Parts: sequence; structure tokens; C-alpha cells
Amino acid sequence: MHGWAAGAAAVSLQQGGLLLHGWAAGAAAVSLQQQESVRMNPRTALSGDVKRTTYASWFSRPGWVQRGVFWHLELSVPQLRAVQRLRLGLHLLPVETGRLAKIDRQDRCCRFCDSGAVGDEKHLLMECTATGVVRQRFSCLSDLAVPPCMRQLVWGGDRMMVAEFMSACLG
Repeated sequence: MHGWAAGAAAVSLQQGGLLLHGWAAGAAAVSLQQQESVRMNPRTALSGDVKRTTYASWFSRPGWVQRGVFWHLELSVPQLRAVQRLRLGLHLLPVETGRLAKIDRQDRCCRFCDSGAVGDEKHLLMECTATGVVRQRFSCLSDLAVPPCMRQLVWGGDRMMVAEFMSACLG
């Protein structure tokens, strides 16, 4: 065998007790990779995984950040509440209120702008035109997130400023 046929025949994958060979193994490996990338993106995760994926992908503390970083700051109560509400999904953004009302995710549109985008945490903090003025005021934070990355925005800079930014965005 030559070319792609030899490569496909050489590929094998153990999945669910079955040993797959050739093109079936290649297709299964691609499928697993696609499922993993879908699971790690809150915007494309399966509906039962969205809340966990949102926290894990956007708000969980990376290993290089010491514990209790936000707790040791001199934050006002509203600032600390804003940080915790965004991190834990305990806010009134359409992504959460719609989930509780059993509205399809794609129909949970932002109520602050007319973009038609799902009103989730990333949209509020990084994309929404209604919070554009706040983003300009905290423009030094946006330098941390190029390309836009929620985890880098939340954990990559001055935590006091991040807390003030989140509080201002939640208004």
C-alpha cells in the first residue's frame, strides 16, 4: 500500500472496548478531537456541559496564580460580588436567565446591544457595544487578551483593575 491508504491502515484506535483500524480509526480520532474542542468552548459545548465548561475555560484559576487572589484585595462589596457572580454564573445575563427559562441558547440574545449575539460573560466583557466605553476606560486590560481570551483577561493582569472592570460592566 502507498500514500493515504498505508497511513490509514497504520492508524488504529481503541474505543469503548473495540479496536478500530484504518479509516474507521482515523474518523473516530477526528471525531474525538472535535468533541473535545466543542466541550472546551462554552459557546459550542453540549448543553449539559455549558456551565462547567464556562467556569473551566473562562474563569477557573490557572495553576500559576496563587490561591485567594481576589479575596486578599481591598474590594468593595459590589466589586467582589461582580467578580463572584461572573465567575460562578450567578448573574442576570441572558445566557443564565434563558437557561433557567429553558430558552434555546442561540435565542438568549444580549439585551444591552442589538448585535443578536448570545448574552454571555465573554460577550459582555469583550464584545458588547454597550460596554465598549467601559472597555476603553480599562483599555490596558485588553492588551492582555490579544487575541481575545477570557482566561487571560481575568487572570493575566492587575486583579484590582479586573474586579473594577467586571463591576463596571455588570453595572
